[in-house]
Amino acid sequence: MGGRSTEEQLVALEHEWTEAIVENDLEKLERIVGQEYTLAANNFPGGRTRLSRQEWMATVPVYEVHSYEFANVIVHDYEDSAVVLAELELGATVRGEDRSGGFTVTDVWVKRNGRWQVVARSSVFVPQAPNT
Repeated sequence: MGGRSTEEQLVALEHEWTEAIVENDLEKLERIVGQEYTLAANNFPGGRTRLSRQEWMATVPVYEVHSYEFANVIVHDYEDSAVVLAELELGATVRGEDRSGGFTVTDVWVKRNGRWQVVARSSVFVPQAPNT
C-alpha cells in the first residue's frame, strides 16, 4: 500500500471492507477477512454473542447496507498487528430485519505477507438516548 502510514492503510481498508459488504463482493472479502475471524456483538438475534468467519460470511448475501459512516477512528499500530477503534453509524437490514443504529467497533488487524487482514471485530450496539 505504498508509502501510506499504517493508520491511512487501515482506515482505507475499513472502508474497502464495508464497501465489499455493500457490493456483496465475496472475493474481496476472502482477501480482507482472515480465516480465524470472529465477530463478537451484543445485538444478535436469539441472544448469541459470537459468529465464526463461516457464519459471518454466510450472512453477507442477505446483509443490505444502505448507509454507513465511520467517526472518531483511532488506530493503534503494533508493527505487524493493529487495533482500530471507531464509531459506526449504520443503516442496514439482514433478511429484511432492521439492523440500523450506532455501534462502537474494535477491529484487530494482522499483517501477513505484506498485507493486512482483519481477524476479529467486537461490535457494541449503542442505543440512542430517548428524546426528552
